[in-house]
Amino acid sequence: MAQSHQGDPFMTTTSPLDTARVEELAELFGDREILVELFDEFLQECPPRIETMREGIAKQQPDLVDSGAHAIKGSSANLGAIGIQQTASHLESLARTNNLTEATRFIDQLEEEIERLQTHLQEVGLGG
Repeated sequence: MAQSHQGDPFMTTTSPLDTARVEELAELFGDREILVELFDEFLQECPPRIETMREGIAKQQPDLVDSGAHAIKGSSANLGAIGIQQTASHLESLARTNNLTEATRFIDQLEEEIERLQTHLQEVGLGG
């Protein structure tokens, strides 16, 4: 379990997944393997999006940060990955206000949340 970062409202020691949402998805698809595939696909899409966001910061192009954060936020919300969703939402807000100074720290945090999700998925048998 991740340690709580003092003073940082986005890092948490709670589960990285909304269990109720995962149960809804399991009921909807009726096949655990489809859930594994959905999470695998999401996790494969994150690194290139994060790289694009880092490029956006380096080039001072907040639209690149915004689009990457928005995509990750939407996908993570659909899957119930609440820690990732919250962090991506904050990144999106930073980009939309052109505050790229803080964005690097939150991209690092986003990567931590993704790692935490991967570990959790392995623990609950949903990792690919």
